[in-house]
Amino acid sequence: MQPTRKIGKSHSALRAVHPSVKNGRVVQLESALERDFCCLLEFERDITSYVEQPVAIDYVLNGRSHRYTPDFLIHYVGEKPGVLAEIKYRADLRAHWAQLKPKFRAAKRYASAQGWEFRLYTEAEIQTPYLDNVKFLLCFRAPASALRREYAQLLLEAMAQLDESTPAEILLVAFQDADRRAELLPVLWHLVSSGQIGCNLFQPLTMRSPVWSIDGHLSLPDHGQN
Repeated sequence: MQPTRKIGKSHSALRAVHPSVKNGRVVQLESALERDFCCLLEFERDITSYVEQPVAIDYVLNGRSHRYTPDFLIHYVGEKPGVLAEIKYRADLRAHWAQLKPKFRAAKRYASAQGWEFRLYTEAEIQTPYLDNVKFLLCFRAPASALRREYAQLLLEAMAQLDESTPAEILLVAFQDADRRAELLPVLWHLVSSGQIGCNLFQPLTMRSPVWSIDGHLSLPDHGQN
């Protein structure tokens, strides 16, 4: 599915773009809040793809025809229903609720008819410590083939000794040399980003954050390296 409406210039809208790995193209956006929302969509492993300005919804209000285009349609893995999403700052909702409410009702009816859901997201749900962690960890989503398997094995052995630990403790157990620990750190963050090392991403992520191995083991594809 491609966008149904092109985002044009507007005195009230910030035009922005986001390079999407999941969609294999640049996504066109209307606000910094939408750009932050895209970071969350890119990070979540149960989301397969998403499209901006996905559908035009026609509805009638007080005898007049209107058209509304939600911000995103989100597709998930498996049988989980798609989500039509609208992204709005809370101040905009308060200022324009009378005009927005009929649009959202129409979107909810349309989504239900398609077997989807309609959801409204504001900065309260988007701009949280979780978003800060996501933006940081997305920088470490390099292909697994770029990782050194011996470093991943060192992390595994360190976590086996410590059970639940912290990034700082794991690196210290793995290497005594500070320079070698610096080489290992991006591998650790990659494993956190890819879900192979667990942590609470709803709290600020630091070198002292509790982390743990998932299912008691780590894994990387074998690319023929020793």
